[in-house]
Amino acid sequence: MRIPSHSRRSSSIDSETMTPMIDVVFLLLVFFVCASIGQTPDRLLAAALAAGTVEQKSDPVQPPADMWDHQQVRIRLTLENGAGQNAAILVNEQRVTGLDDLRSRLARLAEADAESPIILDIDDNVQVQQFITIYDLCQSLKFQSISFATRSGGKQSP
Repeated sequence: MRIPSHSRRSSSIDSETMTPMIDVVFLLLVFFVCASIGQTPDRLLAAALAAGTVEQKSDPVQPPADMWDHQQVRIRLTLENGAGQNAAILVNEQRVTGLDDLRSRLARLAEADAESPIILDIDDNVQVQQFITIYDLCQSLKFQSISFATRSGGKQSP
């Protein structure tokens, strides 16, 4: 049995159907280019704005002179030579004897001003559990701003 063969017609039929569409697209392009020439852009047009006045009916609110300035507290954890696994704790560059001493200092500060920003400066070699304990302590004392200090370029901050 013979399989019917479909001979493909010449590709001239396909190109004949595309020619009118290409002509229309080209004509539209020429039309829009010609139509846009000679128009002044809106941003260059002069605008007649109404002259108005602004009157201030009250003085701006000035903050009270005795506004409390919140003291920044920097807690630094660092491993010193021969310190073993326990990190040395420094509060504003003053050494703290231990976690209980830190807790009492922070509790007094929280009573006086819980809005003081706390900055935790942790050395890279300090164990995670040690600074998480201090972070949890600051949260339990209801400090409102607890941040971690970062170092740029791998340099140690003074």
